[in-house]
Amino acid sequence: MTKPASPSQSPQEAEQVLYLLERQRGLYLQLKALADQQGQLIASGETEQLLSLLARRQGLIDMLGQCSAEIAPYRARIGEIAEQAGGKLNGQIKSLVQEVRTLLESIMEQDDEGRRSLSESRDAVGQQLQQAAGAGAAISAYGPKPGVQAAARYTDRRA
Repeated sequence: MTKPASPSQSPQEAEQVLYLLERQRGLYLQLKALADQQGQLIASGETEQLLSLLARRQGLIDMLGQCSAEIAPYRARIGEIAEQAGGKLNGQIKSLVQEVRTLLESIMEQDDEGRRSLSESRDAVGQQLQQAAGAGAAISAYGPKPGVQAAARYTDRRA
């Protein structure tokens, strides 16, 4: 004997979960595209474009937070909801859950790589600044000391 679906596990609930997962996937796809662009901008050192991209990315992250909050009541029961929906809905929900996980993992890997690249760039710039400061000190070692009047280096002995 099968028990009837409770109101909390109705077909409408499965449709709602499917809708939310599709929306989440769409946002992750957009975020992945921005993550790809971000890597290119970091590699080419285009700082202004990178800052603009990061602002757009933050907007997507905010929307993902809102979507995640909407999915939260279903999260622990998504597998159960998919099973009870059966058929095509079951397959769609399970497929979307896997796709969203894969996208998230890929984005996180790209973010880690971006952080490493930015860190390496920051370290390289720091080294260049130290070398430039050292070169200035070396050059000033051969010049007059501050507050000391420079003596003539050459004298005219023809007189």
